[in-house]
Amino acid sequence: MSNLESKNNIKKLFENPIISLSLIGIISLSIRIYYFPFEIPVIADGVDYFSYAVVTSQQGRIPIDWGLTNNGWSVFLSVIFSLFNSENFLQLTQLQRFTSIAISILTIIPVYFLCNRFVQKKFAIIGASLFVLDPRIILNAQIGITEPSYILLGTITLLLFLTNRYKIILLSFFTLGLCSIIRYEGFLFIFPLLIIFFIRFRKDKKIIQKLLIIVGLFFITIFPMMYSMNEAIGSDGIISPIFSGAFDWVNNKIIQGEADLDDPIYGEEVGENRILSFIGLGVTNTIKFLGWVLIPTFFLFIPIGIILFFKKMDYKNYTLILFATTIIATAFYAYARGIEETRYLYMMLPILCVISSLTIKKISEKIKKENIILLLIIIGVIFGSIVFLDSKKIDHEHEIELYNIAKDITNIANGINHYNPESKYIHVAEIANDWPIIPLPAKEENYNQEFNVKKISPVGYLSLNEYIENSKEKGLTHIVIKKDNNIEIFNNIFNNEEKYPFLVKKYDSLEQGFNFQIIMYEINYKKFEEVNKKD
Repeated sequence: MSNLESKNNIKKLFENPIISLSLIGIISLSIRIYYFPFEIPVIADGVDYFSYAVVTSQQGRIPIDWGLTNNGWSVFLSVIFSLFNSENFLQLTQLQRFTSIAISILTIIPVYFLCNRFVQKKFAIIGASLFVLDPRIILNAQIGITEPSYILLGTITLLLFLTNRYKIILLSFFTLGLCSIIRYEGFLFIFPLLIIFFIRFRKDKKIIQKLLIIVGLFFITIFPMMYSMNEAIGSDGIISPIFSGAFDWVNNKIIQGEADLDDPIYGEEVGENRILSFIGLGVTNTIKFLGWVLIPTFFLFIPIGIILFFKKMDYKNYTLILFATTIIATAFYAYARGIEETRYLYMMLPILCVISSLTIKKISEKIKKENIILLLIIIGVIFGSIVFLDSKKIDHEHEIELYNIAKDITNIANGINHYNPESKYIHVAEIANDWPIIPLPAKEENYNQEFNVKKISPVGYLSLNEYIENSKEKGLTHIVIKKDNNIEIFNNIFNNEEKYPFLVKKYDSLEQGFNFQIIMYEINYKKFEEVNKKD
């Protein structure tokens, strides 16, 4: 094939968004499948959403007395579970992951059209590629939690809002309502969008009427979920977490200085307010994580893109600015509380794609062989993403072992210590063992599921005896250790178990054919008391 034919093929590729986006979607799907954690169930927050979805599917309604925050994703999952009608536990957890992955890939479409509002099609294709090939988006989609659907609906909302047709703008507040059901932070986007709408159409004689219709549609969209949640738990689940939750927490714990006993940062009673420390931690973490989400995909494009973005301002730019400000404000709250996760800023990525596409357009204007440059950018993004993903790649065989060991432990023990990070599989292992029975929350606490196997934290204890003595009433029955424990009080047990006559070995993973060694001891409290009396 001649160079001329190659150039023409590349040109045709960028002139046809359907083919280009399809190819990029296939590449991104291939990467996701390659790094997909087969045979490993969801963990952490993914377990909450999975459990809620299964119970919703089983009962055919929102579970009573279960106040799971952001349960819209679980309700959607329950429909998917019902359609597939699978009774296999692991298959359902994988279906949760695959649904999340599919949504993540589909987001390339609204991101492309959003970028196309600011740049030509070929540059919008690159902008959309930056999103779907971003390694953090790829990893987040595998977790099976709320972000992919939240970002999809948020991006569609922005896209529909940036039109001049009132009916389409009206539709954007419907998708915003769905976005708010997925994550309650989405509710806050109504404020910047209403401000921009009023400024754009302030000369319209029917502006007040149109605003009322917009607000009405938004609340009609979220009302069914709010009503169902109020019937189930006595709280609407969308507005109350913001105003009765976050705002009250800031007022009581930060401004008033009350101790939050369950919070590792704000758990101590203080005489003066904590406003400065709260703001300082929030600013520091927000800047840090904003920097992190730029790596490896966006950091080369954003500096120039920001200059270009502010060079010519119109309602589209102001909309993105206010939207981004709201995202950062909600992330700031999480970071000020010490929650250190980049995912609170992932809604920013479609906006970063727009800004980056401006830089790519500017570069292309300076270089004659722009189609070659665009192709090289995509290749570079794919390469950078793979390098990043390889650096974060987990040992699948090892993780499968840890999961199966956790299944053994939950069949024996009723209460264990955290043995992080390996104990992350304990709760999902219990669900697998008891499947299809799902542990429900205790009546006195309607959020956290009440698992049979309790995990009691050993953090802060200076001696093993102190930990055991204080944890007995919490349900501690067994001590679980590994060779290199991250808790010092357990390290001597591994090599000197004879010094602890009150610990009776009940499980050794090596004896069960595993390569990774985890040992579990049952606590004989009678002997423990005898030893302590002698001391």
